[in-house]
Amino acid sequence: MVDTITVFSIAGAIIAIGFVAKMLFKKTGVSDAIFLIIIGIVLGPMLGVFVEENLILVTPFFVPLALMIILFEGGLNMEIYKVISQSFRATVLSVVYVLMATAFGLIFGYFVLGLEWLGALILGPMTAGTSSMVILPLMSKLNVKTKVKVTLDLEATITDVLNIVLVITFLQMFLGGSMNLQQTASAIVAKFSVGTVLGIIVGIAWLKMLAITEKHEYTYMLTMAALILSYVGSEILNGSGFITALSFGLILGNHKELNKISGWKTDTSYMRKIEKTLKHFQGEIAFLIRAFFFVFLGLVYAYDWPRVLYAGAIVAINLVFRYVAAAISTFKSDMCKYRRFMTLMCGTGLANATLSIMVYDALMALTIPVPYAHLYPLIVTNIIVINNVITALVPVLVRKRILIDSDRRRGRDHAGVTIGAQKVLNR
Repeated sequence: MVDTITVFSIAGAIIAIGFVAKMLFKKTGVSDAIFLIIIGIVLGPMLGVFVEENLILVTPFFVPLALMIILFEGGLNMEIYKVISQSFRATVLSVVYVLMATAFGLIFGYFVLGLEWLGALILGPMTAGTSSMVILPLMSKLNVKTKVKVTLDLEATITDVLNIVLVITFLQMFLGGSMNLQQTASAIVAKFSVGTVLGIIVGIAWLKMLAITEKHEYTYMLTMAALILSYVGSEILNGSGFITALSFGLILGNHKELNKISGWKTDTSYMRKIEKTLKHFQGEIAFLIRAFFFVFLGLVYAYDWPRVLYAGAIVAINLVFRYVAAAISTFKSDMCKYRRFMTLMCGTGLANATLSIMVYDALMALTIPVPYAHLYPLIVTNIIVINNVITALVPVLVRKRILIDSDRRRGRDHAGVTIGAQKVLNR
């Protein structure tokens, strides 16, 4: 048993470390994920201050909460019409990138890492995707088109959803031990259908509830309670609680469209206030969860050169896939010249870390633990570090490019003045 002092020490240390890492991120532009992972390595494998066993006891509770919040927030931020029309390119970028990375992960995991087919299939989605928490703060410091920023922001949301859905689906197939595609597909469709329908019902009912409770305090806390209870209800009904969270968020995030379709008279100004409060509250929870998972990745990290090289190879191939996806999504668009920039803005974050730990916990909890379970957080940790280092270097490269272009323009202007003066003198 872990005593109270140990638990409080871990919680206090992680919160303080997370705050310091966030400050360093703002000062240096280097993702706080890297700082948190390094601190976890120092406090765990190097100094032995915190051990993995102390944190494993709470991960079964933190993992569902983290994924629930990521998907709910993704639903809140995902405007259906915007995704279908204005951000079609972001959807193409996300889907093409994730599917190509998943296919490569399957081949690489089976033939190079020696995983089972389903085990290799699980690896792919958690190696792809991007994090808006990493990318947006960096882009705010750069002179980049608004369309590019919006596309990359929406891409991060879509890839989070795609990765979570794919990993959970493949993990359920693995744990079920069935390769019968018809039975597996039927079970997955059933779970997703129950989750989707329940999320829509709860979301619509909650819009009505918010109209009743609009003058009461802490309505956002009540909304979080509804989110958690709807997750529980979905799981009891043999549905997917995560899909319920996503559907719930989609309904709340698209309340204006629902008003137009249904003719309801929901107070949109109050709903905007609720959304703002929810996002702020979720930001506080996400801060704690983010710090916890990245420190945990450091604590379970086991340095191994081959695994680092494997992660580097995955990142290199994924960057090629990302470039192809960026080229396809920006085809015949004025964003085409930003395809290299969009490729290098590849920083990964919380969803990838959470998924790797979820898979690790699930495989280690089996009666006969899967021997390669530790590979998931190990490889994903290296990928997170490499991707975030690449992304952190982009502003430096972009500024250097801007300076070079500026110098060339000044050189052309100077040359033009000199030629013009010479013509005048020749007259």
